[in-house]
Amino acid sequence: MTYHSYQFFSVKSSFHKLTKSKQERYKKEFLKVLQKEKKVIFYTYATLGLKTNTIFLSWLQADTIEEIQDYLNELIHTNLGNYLKISYSLTGVIRKSQYSTSEQSETRRKGGAYLIIYPFTKTHEWYMLTFEQRKELMKGHINVGRKYPQITQLLLYSYGIDDNEFIVSYETDNLSDFQSLVMELRSDAVRAYTLKDTPIFTCIYKSLGEILKFI
Repeated sequence: MTYHSYQFFSVKSSFHKLTKSKQERYKKEFLKVLQKEKKVIFYTYATLGLKTNTIFLSWLQADTIEEIQDYLNELIHTNLGNYLKISYSLTGVIRKSQYSTSEQSETRRKGGAYLIIYPFTKTHEWYMLTFEQRKELMKGHINVGRKYPQITQLLLYSYGIDDNEFIVSYETDNLSDFQSLVMELRSDAVRAYTLKDTPIFTCIYKSLGEILKFI
């Protein structure tokens, strides 16, 4: 089982009152901590201007939730970490889908320029349907996704370990294509059984060195 955690960070205004030399020293120290990590896979994305109270995202993957927690603990105890604040946090795990035969065996970043993430929860009525009814409804949903092979999807299960039931994320190089996909999905019959599917986070991939420029 692979645990995934999307951690969104904001930066305290007091950081920008430090001298430039101290800011740079703290950033270099922070970078070293990130680069030496072995147990946790991570990717960084800029979110500045795309969602309030967040500057960047760290997408974390590990075999245990404790490894993710230990990693975050080390980050926030760096000098730069003292000036960071976790503004949003989403956690889920990989499980085999009930409705599709395709496996999510490789869950690392596929290389898309954009990552769009949102949690969602189904209605009570959805779970009152029989499994066969739900599976039949999901066929239409899956077929819409197959019309956009250039967009990759990752589905996480959050039942019992976070506020939502699922977290879905998409990687794409074209936000217009992704918007077309979402517009089609909105008209699918399964949509009637969605209780909530916000907030939506749009993130732009940046290397470690690049992300420090946003802090």
